[in-house]
Amino acid sequence: MQAIAHAAGVHQTTVSLALRNNPRLPEKTRVRIQKIADRLGYRPDPMLAALSHYRFGRREAKAPATLAFLLNFRDQAEMKTSHPHRLFLEGARRQAERIGYQLEVFYVGHRASGAGQRIEAILKARGVVGVILAAFGDRMLKFEMDWNGFSVVRIESQQLESALHTVSSHQTEITREAVRRLHHLGYRRIGLAVGEREENYLRNAFTAGYYVEVSLHAAVGHLPPLLLPDNANTVEIAPLLAAWIEAHEIEVIVSNWPEVPEALRGLGWRIPRDIVVASLDLEPDRGVNAGLRQNHRIVGERAVEQLAILLRTNQRGPGRPRNSTFIEGDWVDGSDVPPCRTERKPRAAER
Repeated sequence: MQAIAHAAGVHQTTVSLALRNNPRLPEKTRVRIQKIADRLGYRPDPMLAALSHYRFGRREAKAPATLAFLLNFRDQAEMKTSHPHRLFLEGARRQAERIGYQLEVFYVGHRASGAGQRIEAILKARGVVGVILAAFGDRMLKFEMDWNGFSVVRIESQQLESALHTVSSHQTEITREAVRRLHHLGYRRIGLAVGEREENYLRNAFTAGYYVEVSLHAAVGHLPPLLLPDNANTVEIAPLLAAWIEAHEIEVIVSNWPEVPEALRGLGWRIPRDIVVASLDLEPDRGVNAGLRQNHRIVGERAVEQLAILLRTNQRGPGRPRNSTFIEGDWVDGSDVPPCRTERKPRAAER
């Protein structure tokens, strides 16, 4: 560092700030010193960095730094109706406390107009520079803030136009794993039923996984996915499901909607005797008891970890280039998804 300071004509403290990308220095100065460091072959000592982090980490802080967790719900009561969002928040809060941060939730609401500027003003007034956009719903297509003053990570929210680092459940691999498991259990007529707006929101992640996996198994039928209408209830999707199942002789459905098995039961169909349903996002006490459990808590934890790295390295603004981290799910066996039978008994509605 002394050699770099001599070559750059600056004090060693300036070199230290530049190598940590500290915004207290002008960007032009930081870039110039970093280039000199690269030319001179500077490499940080990882053991010394770990020791420094340990020593400073043991110092008692007056107050933990605050991370903002932005939700586009109206309030806590509305947020609690969403199974994934509750777990995203639990994981993020647990990891923030674990590494010495305080997490504060901000409810943005459903309207994009002016919401970003309002939140930006609040965060700047409080000195908050670390932000997590927590899986904004597919109806929110824009959220305008000047990200250059913030370190930011988003959870899913891929429909937003900002080039931000992203952490997400690996919906494509989750769907592929479901098809693989069902193929192993002997099923050949496997149908995918997911929300149409979710497919746009996740850039066709479910259907991409389905088409890739069925193409690898010659005996598995290539069936058209059923895209469920936005906000449709169990009564509205029931006739769509029945017609689709009959038209394509479907043995098993994979779906992330717990309303799918509920709608079929409402028709008098018995799961798994009349039709089998495997979940792409298991929820306690809803839907079915077998399929993929998405690791929503881990998604929240990873978002905080990545944000902490951005804060410690003073990286502000959109990612250039941005990175995406995908978290896989876990298959859960259950009585609702038994091995395939060669003969299907008549459905209750057919007798």
